[in-house]
Amino acid sequence: MSKKNKSKRIYIKGLFKIEKTHYSIITDKNTYSIEKEFFDFSDKFAQDSDEVEALFIWAKHPKAKLLNVAKRYNEYVVGYIKKINSNYFFEPLKTKFLVKLSGQAEEGKLVKARIIQQKNTEFAKIVEVYSNSSLNDELIVIDKYSLPTEFSPEVEKELQSINEPNEKDFIGRSDFRNLRTITIDGADAKDFDDAIDIEFLKNGYRLYVHIADVSYYVKDNSAIEKSAFERGFSVYFPQSNIPMLPRKLSDDICSLVPDKDRLAFTVIIDFDKKGNRKSFKFTKSIIRNKNRLTYDFVENCLNDLVDCEENLKSYLQKMKILAKILRARRFLKGSLDLDIKEATFIINNNEIVNVIQKPRLFSYSIIEEFMLAANKTVADYLNNKTIFLRRIHEKPQITKLMDLSNQLKEMGYAFPKKPNAKKMQKFIWSIEETKRSIISKIILKSMERAEYSLEEIPHFALGFENYTHFTSPIRRFPDLIVHKILQATLLNKKKYSHKRLESIVKQVQKRELITEAAEYFAKDIKQARLIEKYIGKIFNGTIVYMIGSGMFIELKEMFVEGFLSYSALKDDFYTFFDQKQMIIGRKTKKIFRLGDSIKVKPIKVDIYEGKIDLEPV
Repeated sequence: MSKKNKSKRIYIKGLFKIEKTHYSIITDKNTYSIEKEFFDFSDKFAQDSDEVEALFIWAKHPKAKLLNVAKRYNEYVVGYIKKINSNYFFEPLKTKFLVKLSGQAEEGKLVKARIIQQKNTEFAKIVEVYSNSSLNDELIVIDKYSLPTEFSPEVEKELQSINEPNEKDFIGRSDFRNLRTITIDGADAKDFDDAIDIEFLKNGYRLYVHIADVSYYVKDNSAIEKSAFERGFSVYFPQSNIPMLPRKLSDDICSLVPDKDRLAFTVIIDFDKKGNRKSFKFTKSIIRNKNRLTYDFVENCLNDLVDCEENLKSYLQKMKILAKILRARRFLKGSLDLDIKEATFIINNNEIVNVIQKPRLFSYSIIEEFMLAANKTVADYLNNKTIFLRRIHEKPQITKLMDLSNQLKEMGYAFPKKPNAKKMQKFIWSIEETKRSIISKIILKSMERAEYSLEEIPHFALGFENYTHFTSPIRRFPDLIVHKILQATLLNKKKYSHKRLESIVKQVQKRELITEAAEYFAKDIKQARLIEKYIGKIFNGTIVYMIGSGMFIELKEMFVEGFLSYSALKDDFYTFFDQKQMIIGRKTKKIFRLGDSIKVKPIKVDIYEGKIDLEPV
């Protein structure tokens, strides 16, 4: 922390969030994070999305203390049974705090428990005991985060009256079934929110972004809409997903599947040759997906690595040209693209056999740029016309940027003074490629969270004055609401009151945290279960993050992170320098720092903590 913040004490109320190295509390305005070893739970414990009160203290080492859990998100908690002397305790996952157990159970068992409040004491009562089987992995995530998986009888009844679109559904819609229309998604995608078309004009380009018209089927105050509101988002696991909408809609009737007439909400944008938006139009439409393409196929087609029908290749080349122009223009205007690596799970015969780094394909950029253009166009149109759900990203706090600058300086990097997104992007591109992702993660920790809001706040990372989410109504409730707001605005009708939209924002903010946490947890479980098969095997690793007790190592042979405790380094006693992100041996003066290579082997995994312990070789 900066000198200015020394000994500063702040009382904070917000939503609790568990991260890999930190606990965070998210308020309406800011996110406050403390490394786990400096967070004091006192005689309480908290889980993701609990509403809590805490005291944050900034001194030489920032600390925080949990004061109160005002409201628990989930009645049930998943954790382990611990036995100390003759007493049994319940230890919630990812929280090193013990709760007295009402009754007994076998030590070490993973269980679901109900937390019971008796006077000033909390007790845990077991309601289910899990077996240690990979078949239970998703169930445990579902139970931990109380994810709804079934739809009510009222929803099922409404679904009975929803059928394939026909001529009566086409009335008043623009008919784009004569266009080439393609979708580009992952190979395992089931729900297709978006399809695209392009035309070359005399002085530029015409882009069609067709988005599934979910609002046509999900009526106001219907059981289906209420269910979608409660879920907020679809949840994606490595091997399956929990849809926001019933599968009849998400995977079929609403989905822009190949070779079927589908209802869409189309954004038509004309650009000049430099990528400046010249005009736009919104229209309800009918489309037919002619080509269901994958990212890999499109990339290979554009690079002449597969047989690709010439007309299709030419069509994709046009899209590539426009996407490159839009991307270049966006960075010129001040967009920020942190080089954060993502994991992809390799599945064979319904079993995860490997985890690899997701390749950075330009085919991803085609969809990304076109969706950004559509979202921005909708936001620009709605701005000053009506209140709507915005996707905002506030500027980093000055104190966080000062701390970031000081840390990077200690690490040998000259971070720009008074940085905006454009300067930060130039800085990231200046870093050697082998360390770019590592430094990007450090920068990310200084940034605010992107979130949904009604406030007129720009999106810092994108460099957009106005931004919203419109392009994924099958899997995101905010997009569905923006569809309805846009339609009402086009018809000069008022859709939602400010109070109603405030309640929607509050709900989707909380559901986004839950969805995000559940997805990360599911990935951590699967990674730990995979590495369990390789206990004792030697891996090449890279140091990607360091905390007071140890360092996180990214394995090169498998795109998985494990933890190496400093106590496992037997050759010396090492001192940790936080700002420099390095450790130095007291006797040998040996140094380990971010980006260094190190050989390690897994020695232990805790599957349901998503934890992989390493030791040096």
